[in-house]
Amino acid sequence: MILTKHLCSYAYYGSSRMKWFFQKPYIRVDPNSLLHYPETSYIDCRKVDYLYDQPKSGYEGTEIYGPNTLELSNLPMGRTPEYLQDRLRRFFSTFGLVTSVRCLPHSLDPYQCNGIGYVTFRSKQASIKAAVANLVFPPSICSKIINIRHLDTDKCNDPLYTNKQRHYANQIIYIVRGLYYKLIKTGSCSLNTVSKGLYERDFYGKIRLAGLSVVMKFTNWINFLTTAPMNEIFQIHDNHIYLLLHSEDSLNRILHRLVFQMEQQLQSQLQVESFEPPIERPRGLDEELQILSRSTDMYRIHDERFIYKLKLKRERNLRRKEYRQQLKAEKGVTNSV
Repeated sequence: MILTKHLCSYAYYGSSRMKWFFQKPYIRVDPNSLLHYPETSYIDCRKVDYLYDQPKSGYEGTEIYGPNTLELSNLPMGRTPEYLQDRLRRFFSTFGLVTSVRCLPHSLDPYQCNGIGYVTFRSKQASIKAAVANLVFPPSICSKIINIRHLDTDKCNDPLYTNKQRHYANQIIYIVRGLYYKLIKTGSCSLNTVSKGLYERDFYGKIRLAGLSVVMKFTNWINFLTTAPMNEIFQIHDNHIYLLLHSEDSLNRILHRLVFQMEQQLQSQLQVESFEPPIERPRGLDEELQILSRSTDMYRIHDERFIYKLKLKRERNLRRKEYRQQLKAEKGVTNSV
């Protein structure tokens, strides 16, 4: 007898386990054959059922929530819709007054989100401003990049914004190295011809003359060469660029600082501080009270051995907490010295 093990991912914050298997998205193998491979919708990329289904326009949210509504897609699963609604309300409240937030539950599990949500604003100006925002969830929620679409004006954000910014930051490093070796050979160069002989790749892989990454990250070449830590490598005098005295080891250290600085700037752009404090959640019940709600056929809640193990567990956690506090205090003393 062969036993098959069902793999289910655990959920948190009140969500239940996923009780269904993952289904691959439908892809037409032969686009020309309508008999064996039915046509797919351009809106949701699903099979078109002409007999039992009705066509969808993708703007059904405006009929329910109003014109100042944003449609959010690619929301993470493994969280309850209420948890995501609370988080989305605190994020979008920075752009204006939010009237309603709705995350649709999954058809097979009401404690999971199906990946689609709607956020409605009172004013149209606030909704348009929020439509172009870049919302990226933290790694604890799978680092999901949320696609935002304004249902009234069809304005969308750029889901590839973070990938493009990291690509431009990577190309900046190559441009700095190329300019460094160029000035070693020539000694100096004019600001008008600084990009001559320097090349980079755009986001789609094509090789082009250097300058796009500089414009996207620093607006122009002067800001690029005068901001820290680039001013430690190059110097501008009379519209000419000169190389300061640096070795390759010091250049690598400065470039590491530059990479860290650009990543910090990107994270600060993605993190929007909310004006509304989070909702106060009730304190969790003690473990003893939680055990009393369990059935006696699973745990012998009045067994002396079980109570003794619970006591040992509590003491062990207390010792671990004291040990962590001691290490933190010792680390603070060493840093101050």
